[in-house]
Amino acid sequence: KHRRQVAVKVLRPELAASVGADRFLQEITTAARFQHPHILPLLDSGESGGFLYYVMPFVEGESLRRRLSQQGELPIHEAVKIMIEVCDALSYAHARGVVHRDIKPDNVLLSGRHALVTDFGVAKALSEATGRQQLTSAGVALGTPAYMAPEQAVGESNIDQRVDVYALGVLGYELISGRTPFIGRTSQELLAAHVTQPPEPLCSRRPACPPGLENVIMKCLAKRPADRWQSADELLAQLEPLATPSGGTTPTTTRPMKTATAGNTRGTWARWLGAAAMVIIAVVAALVLMGRPAEVRLGRRLQLTLSPGVELDPALSPDGKFVAFVAGPIGITRLYVRQVEGGTPVALTSENAGYARFPRWSPDGQRLVFGSERGIEVMPAFGGVPRVLVPRPPAAWLDAAWLPDGESIVYPLGDSVFTRPVNGGPSRPLTRLAEAHSCSPSPDGRWIACVSGNRQFVRNEDLGNIASSSVWVIPAAGGAPVRVTEEQSLNISPAWLSRPASLLYISNRDGGRDIYQLPLSRSGRPADDALRLTTGSNAASVSASADGRRLVYSAHSRTANVWSSPILESGPARLSQAQPVTSGSQEIETFDISVDGRWLLFDSDRSGIQQLYRMPLQGGEVEQLTNLPTPAMAPSFSRNGREIAYHTFRDGLRQVFVMDVEGGTPVQVTHDSAQNRMGSWSPDGRTLAYHKDAFEPSQTTEIVSRDSGGKWGRPRTLVKGGDLPIWSPDGRRILTFVMKGDDVAMVIVPVSGGAPVYVALPREAMPVPFGIWDWSPDGKSLYYVSEGPNKKRNGIWRVPAAGGTPRLVLWFDEGSDDLVRPWFRVRGNRIYLNRPDQQSDVWMTEVSAPR
Repeated sequence: KHRRQVAVKVLRPELAASVGADRFLQEITTAARFQHPHILPLLDSGESGGFLYYVMPFVEGESLRRRLSQQGELPIHEAVKIMIEVCDALSYAHARGVVHRDIKPDNVLLSGRHALVTDFGVAKALSEATGRQQLTSAGVALGTPAYMAPEQAVGESNIDQRVDVYALGVLGYELISGRTPFIGRTSQELLAAHVTQPPEPLCSRRPACPPGLENVIMKCLAKRPADRWQSADELLAQLEPLATPSGGTTPTTTRPMKTATAGNTRGTWARWLGAAAMVIIAVVAALVLMGRPAEVRLGRRLQLTLSPGVELDPALSPDGKFVAFVAGPIGITRLYVRQVEGGTPVALTSENAGYARFPRWSPDGQRLVFGSERGIEVMPAFGGVPRVLVPRPPAAWLDAAWLPDGESIVYPLGDSVFTRPVNGGPSRPLTRLAEAHSCSPSPDGRWIACVSGNRQFVRNEDLGNIASSSVWVIPAAGGAPVRVTEEQSLNISPAWLSRPASLLYISNRDGGRDIYQLPLSRSGRPADDALRLTTGSNAASVSASADGRRLVYSAHSRTANVWSSPILESGPARLSQAQPVTSGSQEIETFDISVDGRWLLFDSDRSGIQQLYRMPLQGGEVEQLTNLPTPAMAPSFSRNGREIAYHTFRDGLRQVFVMDVEGGTPVQVTHDSAQNRMGSWSPDGRTLAYHKDAFEPSQTTEIVSRDSGGKWGRPRTLVKGGDLPIWSPDGRRILTFVMKGDDVAMVIVPVSGGAPVYVALPREAMPVPFGIWDWSPDGKSLYYVSEGPNKKRNGIWRVPAAGGTPRLVLWFDEGSDDLVRPWFRVRGNRIYLNRPDQQSDVWMTEVSAPR
């Protein structure tokens, strides 16, 4: 169903016969409800022809077993990260009464730099369905001997979550040392070793193992369950501090000092001086720690939304009892409010009101402000008529937040941040900040945190866009913004935590998107390094209650692969009949196809962050072309297929590079202090066109050429405005667009000079904002994305380049609600496009007292 790749596991016939279908399916139902970022979900289960089976998503990656067989022991930081993610999955399952019983490297998949635990609930289903004696007679062990806890090994019937703690200890031991703690020639010898033999100290097998990490793992391996960590939560609390660069380096025991001889006066003085120095260091450290907000701990978690599709932008009411959020198809999301602890969501905006986004509660909890197609609106929190506070300028994207006095809002527009009274009065400029969005005032009213960069991440047309951004803090009284995060990664959604006073935000600096806590000094600058509070949450936005005891966040996941569809002269082809070109758990945002049709060139996050890959278009081995510390994106083949252009990030700015497709040192083409992206080759391979964004309103399409020696010259402006420039096959024209109010106008610009030619289109077939387009191979037609008349014929359209009647050639008949602006290319008589599949749900987590 839905043309997704899945993995189907089938029980052996003798086991299925002893289990019984009804009992097995009944017991596996609990695990099928699991939704956790580090648990591979069960999609389906059933019986067919006497076989019992269960279905899971197909995950592109490798098993932890394969990684260990290739590398042996893993780097310490990687081992700790995997242990944390597996432990987080166990914590989730244990809280729901499910013990895994078979944690081992074979049941851990590595995909996109994260771990996924598989077969959750299967062992429980088997044991509950048949009992251990029947399973033993069927020749199936509940667990794997190398990883079984002593109580499992001796066949105790009353086992609990501590068997998983033991197995995770064995797993950690193997990750660090390259082998399990016990070795036996037979299963019986292994089981006996678990019961009777002490494990060899981990540091004797891996001297570089930090003492703190060794102590945590060795306690997992205690023979008596009462001597281990008593829960996955308790173990997780021990593991998480070890993920920091210095984690685990402090010994938990001390060695006695040798006593000095009476005659060693010089040594005695040295020790006194050393002791005095230690006292001074301790005092200074205590003073520093007293001034630093304590790290919070996240406790109980509750999933608040379960519907298919997207639920976004959750905001907690000040008392933490209600959550506002938006839900629905991308571009027409509605505003909802519901109780955190149950209840049915209540829609506050109508289906015909266009999109609603970014709700924020007033300090008294009585009103909501939100962004919409009309502008910034305010309305009663539990229903009423919305009122426009700030009309939306053409092509603008607005969000707002309440100032603590409840009488004014703060909102970004363009490259500026403004405040405005709610009950009337003009807007007042506060400061300038490039590509500002997602502002959040501090509870004490002294600061306003905003994001700079990658506004597309939150925008409907580009939701989840992959690019860097940074969080800045602005004095509420006015003044220069101060950057408080690095700018090489995605840093978004600032929110203030009052208990302790600190700034929350979301970042992918360590791989996936997670929530971080940043202590700030009274000057508004970072007082210490940010602390990661979650692992593998896929968070997209975060909000806190006024007392800081609850958080809500949206967990947003997105995959996208390349599909292919024919161009039919008899009528529009249907997206539902398209064929996949790539597959797997990855997001391909942009791609290109060589002119000869042999190669697919694409960016993908399959290695953790977006890098460049190529593969034969008809299928074959995928080859990674870049391995950069920042995302590499928007690849473009030269006409001869020997070079590629792409953009990546330097000092927080996109810059265009070129490189030989067979390898070599990339050459930087653009160097100015603007966002330069979407490089496109001329047919002769001597010139690049690209989009330059020097921040609103200074956006231009530029071209730059190189001489016969390969040196790139100075760029020149081809046209003001424009984006996604595409050369015509004859090299004489460039197709781009300009905005006319809220409308998109495609323009054809002569490269040698002359006035741009606007492509005339009827109102019912206008391009979508920020859409994608391409030339036909013969240069006579243009392809673009339009929603069609009354938004009922969403798809890819074709129009003669010289003007004429547009025609739908690929109808998005399936999943068109979320297919807003797919990237596509036309080669021969086929269209290649990426099809995103995204899901977003709202979660609540409680915040425990600071440690």
